[in-house]
Amino acid sequence: MTQIAFIRKADLPTNKQIQEVIQKLGYDFKIFDDLEKQIGEGGLECSINGHETYFETYLDEANNVISETEAEWIKPDLTNQDTAISFVWGADFSAGACIGLISIALTDLSNALVYYMDDQMKYTREMLIADTPQFLAELNKQTNIKHQEVVKPNQTNKQTETTFWNRLKNIFK
Repeated sequence: MTQIAFIRKADLPTNKQIQEVIQKLGYDFKIFDDLEKQIGEGGLECSINGHETYFETYLDEANNVISETEAEWIKPDLTNQDTAISFVWGADFSAGACIGLISIALTDLSNALVYYMDDQMKYTREMLIADTPQFLAELNKQTNIKHQEVVKPNQTNKQTETTFWNRLKNIFK
């Protein structure tokens, strides 16, 4: 999945500024990379509600990104945005939530324009805010399923243990 934020390079905030905006929104969010740096090439490590994640990030000139045929539809929206930050991730709900929150911070701090490339959709701040609880709900479901998988064997062991003790009790009756 790919989400792109178009921004003026001169307005690119630091990781610390991004983290602070997201925390002020009430989220347990942390960036593990150098907080004094800006989002750069290679990727970003962060966490949401204690779930650590990593996703790829790419910086490019906005014109290079919109010159691709899949992105021509964005061209009319751009005015003075000269940089594109691409966020690329797989089926990781924690990454999706973090990218959405970072996109909100980029919008708040630098008037970024945000697009979800897979569906050719322009995101508003309100849409990003609305998506975040959905990502977190899916993350919680995923976490609960994993927790249940761990708990089920123990429940089976207790049933076996109870059965064993019941058999043992029956022997001594």
